[in-house]
Amino acid sequence: MKVIKRNGRTEELDVSKIKKCTFDAIKDLEGVNLSELELDAKIQFRDGISTEEIQKTLIKTAVDKIDIDCPNWTFVAARLFLFDLYKKVNGMNRYSHLRDYFEKGEKEGRILLGLKEKYDLDDLNDYIKPERDMQFTYLGIKTLYDRYLIKDSKGMPIELPQQMFMAIAMFLAQNEFNPQEWAKKFYDLISKFELMLATPTLSNARTTRHQLSSCYIGSTPDNIEGIFDSYQEMALLSKFGGGIGWDWSKVRAMGGSIDGHKNAAGGIIPFLKITNDIAVAVDQLGTRKGAIAVYIEPWHMDISDFIDLRKNSGEERRRAHELFPALWINDLFMKRVRANDKWTLFDPADTQDLCDLYGEAFEKRYEEYEKDESIVKEIVEAKELWKKILLNYFETGLPFLCFKDNANKANPNAHVGIIRSSNLCTEIFQNTEPNYYKIKVIFENGDEKHFDEEERVIIDGGYEKPAKKISTLDSFNGNKVYIVEKYKSDGKTAVCNLASINLSKVYTKEDIERVVPTAIRMLDNVIDLNFYPHRKVKDTNLKSRAIGLGVMGEAQMLAEARIHWGSDEHLNKIDEIMEKISYEAINASSNLAIEKGSYPDFEGSNWSKGIFPIDVASEKAKALTLREGLFNQSECDWDKLREKVKKDGMRNGYLMAIAPTSSISILVGTTQTIEPVYKRKWFEQNLSGMIPVVVPNLNLETWQYYTPAYELDQRILVKAAAVRGKWIDQGQSLNIFMSLDKASGGYLNDIYQLAWELGVKSTYYLRSESPDSEKINVADRSVECEGCQ
Repeated sequence: MKVIKRNGRTEELDVSKIKKCTFDAIKDLEGVNLSELELDAKIQFRDGISTEEIQKTLIKTAVDKIDIDCPNWTFVAARLFLFDLYKKVNGMNRYSHLRDYFEKGEKEGRILLGLKEKYDLDDLNDYIKPERDMQFTYLGIKTLYDRYLIKDSKGMPIELPQQMFMAIAMFLAQNEFNPQEWAKKFYDLISKFELMLATPTLSNARTTRHQLSSCYIGSTPDNIEGIFDSYQEMALLSKFGGGIGWDWSKVRAMGGSIDGHKNAAGGIIPFLKITNDIAVAVDQLGTRKGAIAVYIEPWHMDISDFIDLRKNSGEERRRAHELFPALWINDLFMKRVRANDKWTLFDPADTQDLCDLYGEAFEKRYEEYEKDESIVKEIVEAKELWKKILLNYFETGLPFLCFKDNANKANPNAHVGIIRSSNLCTEIFQNTEPNYYKIKVIFENGDEKHFDEEERVIIDGGYEKPAKKISTLDSFNGNKVYIVEKYKSDGKTAVCNLASINLSKVYTKEDIERVVPTAIRMLDNVIDLNFYPHRKVKDTNLKSRAIGLGVMGEAQMLAEARIHWGSDEHLNKIDEIMEKISYEAINASSNLAIEKGSYPDFEGSNWSKGIFPIDVASEKAKALTLREGLFNQSECDWDKLREKVKKDGMRNGYLMAIAPTSSISILVGTTQTIEPVYKRKWFEQNLSGMIPVVVPNLNLETWQYYTPAYELDQRILVKAAAVRGKWIDQGQSLNIFMSLDKASGGYLNDIYQLAWELGVKSTYYLRSESPDSEKINVADRSVECEGCQ
């Protein structure tokens, strides 16, 4: 009986080769059996059967056997898949030389030219550890194959996992003084699954298309030029795969005046409809639609229509089903909800400066506007508006709720701006500014004058008018105006460059001290090596040098430590770990500042004054832990670090953020970000069909510590977020899980009031349990931002 090999050749069937493959697949794994795999496969051998068909049958058999009582079949399936992948890429069951990989990638036009010449490839090839492939679960290696491995023009992979990790490490180390050694250190972190970079960096570092950033955050001014410049910018950012968060609070409301014409403004909804169509039209290389979150503040007069953006009922021309609405909620609104007071809505055209204020300054100005009888306003019941927000949140999972004052009070760079919104996944908090527009007057003699739009100017004849009203009929000192132009001065569009520490592998003092400094260096290198789709984005990132180091695998770490999710022991444990990560991250960035220089906006920042995230954290959040939020001085000498940072500076203006990590946590086989598990077993929908997934290291000892998210009191999730948040200068992507038996307006109100009260900066989706959840255990990935994963 003959079999057909991958290269088309035929040879006699050799069952011993199949046995060797299956033996290697189950080697050193508990709870799996060689004969069980071979018998259950029921391979129908026939003359002319392909080796590929045999391998696929074995893989499917192993996948189908993954279950709660025998989870290790996932590693059997992964190994069988890997053996098949080795043959696909190299035609042999092993790795080729790194040089061959680079030459093939360059020939295909996929690998960046000139990268390999910076390294001793023989040395790096010897350093590669193929045995680390054995860490993959089946879903992990499938995710790597489907999303991250470079393919040729025919869709065939041209790299193997360890080659990919080494090439990424080489890309990120190329500008170091000793790139060879740093490439090895970077490789070790990611190939051992101690740290994983976000999806854009994993996908694009090493390639000719090296766009490495996850998300972008911008703001739109209240003029037509600014609105359409925002469209262009969002389109470019979406084209290159970035998730987008965009502030629209300054754009005037429906019925507002334009140039003195009452009821002329159409409000923000028509502009958001266009934004919606940009998200659909400018997709991400045909793989998925663009993803854009749009933010407004709750005093905006269009808030009611804004909240309803995703509703399936109502007037369709007032809907934008592809956008992700989010509210930028101030303290005063939450106070008025609690007090059952009135709330006043304004047209931003009359109250532009409210967007630029927070805290007491905002409250004072807001109350002044309430008393101003010259401007249009609408008075509503604060509690009724809050109820509408929560009802929409329960029905659709949107709008996202983010807290403006909690974010800005903790902003380390408040000296150079204000945080106006978060990003798509609600974990990034950085200063942004809308573009600023000025008037350029060109005279017939070639002279030029420049004015602010609202600046009052005196033309010949002694008439006074705003600069934006100057026309070609005017003259200045006898000099006739030839043309009037409006030109743009770039604002700030912020960027997030992300990576996540795997807490299931990195949780001891020694591991954190080893991993964090290298992680900070890697992310800092992303800033300089990144491709930026827009100059403004690059300028902003080079000024702030913002990065976002986060964590994943918290639920696995707790289960393996026999700690119940939400217990006091949990809060104290994560408090210790997050403090140590924060301490080492700040220390590492300060050390980098000595080596490479501080970020340009360092002087005047909280960092420069020795003020750290813990120093501006909520007192109520600090009171949640028994350990009083601080390690023993011998572990973390904060006073010493404060003096060091004041003296030596900081390389990065923003440092930590906890992203959702859906894809990369699957890749490394750990639990998602900071969340409790969805269930102990569920199914992931893949191009290959439904894949069973069991939580990591599930056994009799860990079972009770993996409490499904819907079974927990969600106020515990909020408290855990507050404990983590004390140590983070940015934020965390915090989902809330609503079970059907607990769903009520009062419960929802308690959750989000508690989040605000404890200083939590944002919440992400409200995920409601399906009525058929006992029958349908499929994870919903339809609403996730790929960039932050």
